[in-house]
Amino acid sequence: IGEAASRHSSRILGFGVVNPALKGAAAEIKRCAGLGLRGIGELHPDTQGFDVADPAVMDPVFEALRVENLPLTVHCSEPVGHAYPGKGRNTPEKLMGLVGMASGVRLVLAHWGGGLPFYALMPEVAESLSDVYFDTAASPLLYGPNVYSVVAGLVGVEKVLFGSDFPLMGHARALAHLAESGLTKAQQQTVLTNGLRLIGR
Repeated sequence: IGEAASRHSSRILGFGVVNPALKGAAAEIKRCAGLGLRGIGELHPDTQGFDVADPAVMDPVFEALRVENLPLTVHCSEPVGHAYPGKGRNTPEKLMGLVGMASGVRLVLAHWGGGLPFYALMPEVAESLSDVYFDTAASPLLYGPNVYSVVAGLVGVEKVLFGSDFPLMGHARALAHLAESGLTKAQQQTVLTNGLRLIGR
């Protein structure tokens, strides 16, 4: 990924993946930064075998991310709804523990954070999400298109990052879902470019 991003820097911005449960995760984050990668993730706690709410596992990762000034993306799942491959136990309750440890790190919670932004109706949750972003990967498989306008109303359109979950889903289907969202054209453009702003491009 680092090599591809280096060769095609105008088209590819790479992220690296580490396993926080393994010794050397912090050193690997430093190595990824040295390769020019722009973030870490998507981490998948269920398949990688770690608990995102465990400070002993996550604190060294967050410290390395702060030093390298890299964002972190984490796979999330909803505690309710239909079953699907990849649905796991990394639900909003656990994610709130992760958010509490992530101070100073831009945290991207994939797949709408497993529904976490809906809890921003609670003032204490809204306050804790100041450095937290939500990507829209696989959105058509999970939610109706109005999820965009609902979440934008709860946490701000600047916190919503467009994602398709390619190759699971083609970009065209994800873009069509965004187009049906009820967001204005300007808001849709913001969603499409938030990821670049997040990593300073």
